Order: sequence, then C-alpha cells, then structure tokens
Amino acid sequence: MFKGFKSLPRNAKACIGTEPLWALFAPTTIYFMPLFQKQLGLTELQMGSLNSINIAAGLLFYLFAAPLTNKLGRRTTSFLFDFAAWTIPMLLWAMARSYVWFLFATISNAVVRIIYVSWNLLLSEDANEAQRPVIFGYINAIGSLGGITTLAGGLLIQKYGVVPAMRGLFWAGAASISALFIIRYIYSRETRVGEFMMAKTKGKSLLLLVGRQLPGALQAMKEPFFRRMTGIYFIGNAILSIDFFRVLYLKDVKALSPLTVSLLPALGAVLSFIVFFVILPRRRGQKDKRSLAFAFLACMVAQLLFILMPRGSVAASILVFPALQASVALFQTFRDTVFMNGTAAELKSDRFSLIQILMMFFSIPVGWLAGLLYSLGPHLPFIAASALYLAGFLLARSIQRLGGTA
Repeated sequence: MFKGFKSLPRNAKACIGTEPLWALFAPTTIYFMPLFQKQLGLTELQMGSLNSINIAAGLLFYLFAAPLTNKLGRRTTSFLFDFAAWTIPMLLWAMARSYVWFLFATISNAVVRIIYVSWNLLLSEDANEAQRPVIFGYINAIGSLGGITTLAGGLLIQKYGVVPAMRGLFWAGAASISALFIIRYIYSRETRVGEFMMAKTKGKSLLLLVGRQLPGALQAMKEPFFRRMTGIYFIGNAILSIDFFRVLYLKDVKALSPLTVSLLPALGAVLSFIVFFVILPRRRGQKDKRSLAFAFLACMVAQLLFILMPRGSVAASILVFPALQASVALFQTFRDTVFMNGTAAELKSDRFSLIQILMMFFSIPVGWLAGLLYSLGPHLPFIAASALYLAGFLLARSIQRLGGTA
C-alpha cells in the first residue's frame, strides 16, 4: 500500500496527503445536513430546491472551469477557488438561521465545480495509466474515512443536539479545510500539461477561451465514448441528489436510532478500505471498463437490498449500508479512471469541464425531483436510484464494446 504511494507523482502525493483534512469534516457535515436543515425549519421540497440551485449555479461555473484552469494553471486555480467553494460555505452554514443563509451557502459551494476540474487534473495529470486507479482509489478510500468521523459527529449530536453540534463542526471544518488548501499549494507544483496550456493561453482573454469551447464541444458530442461517459457522470450526480435524503430515510422510515445511523458510514469506511487496499490490488490485471460495469451492478444490488431492509433491523443495515457505500466508491474510482485513460492529454481539461457542464445541465431538476419523490413516498427516490444504476451498468457494458485498452 505505502510502496504504491511512494511511487506516485509529487502532485498526487500532495493531494492525497492533505485530503484527510477535508475528509475529517466535509462528509460528516454533508451527511447530517438534512437533519440540520430540518431542525431549522426547512421542508423536504426546500432542501431539494437547494440541491437544484446548487446544480444550476454549478453549471454556470463549469463554463469557466476549463478556461480558468488552463489560464491560471491547475495548482493556482485549485488554491484560489477552493476558499470560495468550501471555507465561505462552511462559515455561512455555521451561522445559518433560515433558508436564505442556505441559499447563499449553496451558491458559494457551487464554485466547487471549477475546483473539480482543476483539482482532478492536478491530482492525476502527471500520472501514467497504471497509476490512476491507485490514485483515485486512495482518494475514494480517504473520502470513506469521513464515515468514521460521522460516528464521532453522531455522538456529538446525541450529546449536544443537532444544531449546536453541527455549528461546531462547521467552524472546525472551515479551519481544517483552509489549512489543507495552504499546505497543498506549498507542496504541489504545476503539471507538465498545465504549464503547456498556461503558455498556450497567455495573453488571451477569458471570455475568448470560454467561447472557444463550443467547437470542441460539438466535436466531443460526435464521439460515442464521450456520449456514454456523459451519461455515466450524470447518473453519479443524480445519485448524489438522491443520497441527500438517505439519513432521513434511515431515521424516519427504517426507524434506526441516531447512534446506528451514525455508525453505518463508519462501517462503510472500513469495508471501503478493505476493498481498495486488499481486494483491488489483487485484481489489478482486470480491465477498468469491465470493473466499472461490475461496480454498477454491485451498486444496483446493494440499493435494492437497502430498500428491502426490514424496519428497525440493525443487523440488516449493518450488512447492507456498508456494501452500498463501498460499491459507490468503487464505481466513482473506475468512472474517473476510464474517462482519464480514454481522453487525450491535451484535451483532458476541456473534455472534463464539458462533461461536467452537460452532467450539471441534465441534473438541474434532479434535486427538486428527489425532494418531491421523497415527500410523495420515501421509497420512491431510492427505487429511481436502482433504475439509474441499471442504466449505468448498460452504459458501461456498451463502453466495453467500443474497444480500447482501459
């Protein structure tokens, strides 16, 4: 495990090494956000509308993601815009009193769409094809670490109440994540492709670079691989909007105690670590496209079992929820690996930005729709998620048939 880490490029090690400072607080606060919002008087439809507004704002920011990333560089773009994407929202959430506070926070957090492009390139662009599954595996495993801190967050909520505990987590999260940005900037360097793109875009206006994305977008949409990957990224984003209601579903529908609800992500984190650092290294010879299809299939089965869990069954939740969480992390790892390995180096920033723009455009109504479905029947969003995983499996299989090495 650590031998593989040492062989990674400098930027990958800088990003992976600092990621725990994000994972300590962000997943926990996101996981319990619905409870926090409900305590402050928001309805399910208002929660869903915030998710849709975040997606719509993110779509706008994605238009500038590739031009900014190419003009400023992957390293500087990530450093500057991360503060707007994470530090400011954390502070707004810490002081939130009503829907309006959450509205401003969600718009600021939507800046993360710019970071998603620049940071992914900073993380993986200097790596070779064999190293990328390892890199994304580390990132997703560290993201699962948030499951362990979610248990601690649940204990804080149980002791101090939802609102006081969440405010404390937001304040601490703002400090920890801001430290991450500074440390990562100090230890990272601009990527080789990033230096080339900075030189290529020097002296050109940002608006000109934004406008020049259109011809490339039209060309990309002609490619079967790109179209299928767009569908896969949309599915992943739609699932995130649905998963926002998972904690309410576990508490209100499955009648699990707050302690059990807090424990489940921790168990998921343990299983994810086993998958990434014990099982996957033994399957390194497997094709990434085949692994992506398998991950979708695992997600679908786990999602159906999640719906069918008996009410109040702690044993069933302990078996099913961690399996679902690990399957999702596996899908995210191979999704990003297949896309990066299947895209030419000089096109990565533009294509990655474009695929996020399309993903966000199609996802705009999903947050609101998930909230509506949950208000009509709590099972409905998760039934929709099962159907989405099936569609993802079919898309992944069709990508396999396109050929290639990944």
